[in-house]
Amino acid sequence: MAIGFFQQRIEKIINDVLSAEDSAQLTAEQLTQLSSQLALYFSTILLTLGGLLLIALFVIWLFKRRSYTATGENKELERQRLLQELENQFLALHTQPGLWLTNRPTFDAKTVYECSLALSQQITWQAQGPIKTSWNMGDRLVVLNEQDDQLTAHWLDQVLFWFRRIDRAVSGELLKIEDIYTLWRQTLPFIVDNRFSFMAAYIAADKQAGLEDIEAIRRVTMETIRYCQQQKRNQPLAFIKGRLDPLFFDELPKGVRASLQTAKPGKPAVSKQVDPIVTDEAKRLEPVIQTKNQRKEPMLNSDSKPTEKHNKVTRKEPIVTLSDIDIDAKKPE
Repeated sequence: MAIGFFQQRIEKIINDVLSAEDSAQLTAEQLTQLSSQLALYFSTILLTLGGLLLIALFVIWLFKRRSYTATGENKELERQRLLQELENQFLALHTQPGLWLTNRPTFDAKTVYECSLALSQQITWQAQGPIKTSWNMGDRLVVLNEQDDQLTAHWLDQVLFWFRRIDRAVSGELLKIEDIYTLWRQTLPFIVDNRFSFMAAYIAADKQAGLEDIEAIRRVTMETIRYCQQQKRNQPLAFIKGRLDPLFFDELPKGVRASLQTAKPGKPAVSKQVDPIVTDEAKRLEPVIQTKNQRKEPMLNSDSKPTEKHNKVTRKEPIVTLSDIDIDAKKPE
């Protein structure tokens, strides 16, 4: 089809170029043969160029595919390395000494405790009023509560930098939402028991102004909560239920905070699992003791006579018969 198209075009060109005398010298058969040869020549050139173009496109596609595969593998390795690095960084923060408990009878006032203790429910964070600082221990310390529990300010700054790194990794698509979900045990403790409000007040005197500086904490934890709600991850949601920081709760979208609860004002919520366990144990012990007493009483006070051992063995008495004895013969003289 392509050759026929070229042949018609070439015949027309030959007729236009040649003069009337020259065209008269060529027979119709010669003109057809010449045009067909030229059409085959040019079509061969075009087909060759088209084949070369297709080969070049295939090579480019193959190279890009290999490059994309290598990029994906490198990105996955970088993702795994970053996750491991984030976990190691938080482990170092978790075990870093920097907490002083000076007014507690159960703790030594001269001992520097690990900062992980500050994230337990034994230590309350109170953000009422301006945050107080102290230099009594040779470091800039932040007073957490009225009991004068003091936490090093350097640790709070490191925590904020750690959240910012996670937020930048998610924004740059180095980490996925399911990746930050795996860190919920490290991230969610900072939005319960008034800790989010405390960090906002620590960074700035005005809480609303401080939200911009701790926006990384809010975004990371909010995406974690949203992922848990979508994927039905109940354990993290049970952890924050009734303990969410009021300031953090107010910043959540309505769809996210619909099934969540804030902590009661004052002290943080305490787990209610202890009382039911103790009550159940007490209830379980009473019937066990009564059952033992009821078993002993019937055995001692039963109306039926116990079976004695000597009744089981029948005693055989000697049997004496006098029918075969002659009394007169045996009678002594």
